[in-house]
Amino acid sequence: MPEKIYTTYQIGKFCQVNIRTVIRWIETGKMKAYSTPGGHRRVKWSDLMTFLTENRMPIPRELEEAKKRKILVVDDDRDFLEIASKILERIPEAEIKTTASGFDAGVLVAEWNPDLILLDFLIPDLDGFEVTKKLRANPRLKKIPIVAVTSISDPKELEKVKTSGVDSVITKPIESESFLKKVDRFLYTTSHS
Repeated sequence: MPEKIYTTYQIGKFCQVNIRTVIRWIETGKMKAYSTPGGHRRVKWSDLMTFLTENRMPIPRELEEAKKRKILVVDDDRDFLEIASKILERIPEAEIKTTASGFDAGVLVAEWNPDLILLDFLIPDLDGFEVTKKLRANPRLKKIPIVAVTSISDPKELEKVKTSGVDSVITKPIESESFLKKVDRFLYTTSHS
């Protein structure tokens, strides 16, 4: 599906500003745009989202909904991957990828740039602590929300997970409605670029 393109008029309506303000943002280089052969300015959806995010402006719901949500689920438990995928498929416009390997997760994140990572912390090859540490150290990937999904029940170990750089923790077994609510919160209220 091709990326949506917006006119300066549409952006003015989204941002509740005069069209001249939008043109000034473009002319001063604050907002990335291109010109049609007829000289009309156009802005790609991704460039508009970057502008709004960088300037801490609210993202209108109609722009949020134009985006396909990419969720990466990392867990070595194949049954959990299947259950989580089935639950996540209920999210409109969700695209889900799964992997059982921390190493593969790193490759997928770099290539696919998901909107949210659901990460098991007890994976054998490269555990959740290492994956989180590597993602948070990468300037391009550090803003991606990471939610630890873990069966760790020891309070001290759970505290280590909570302070490892993740945005939130969900304990297993998961309950579908609360799981969806938490995932939904990260998909629609946070943004990275």
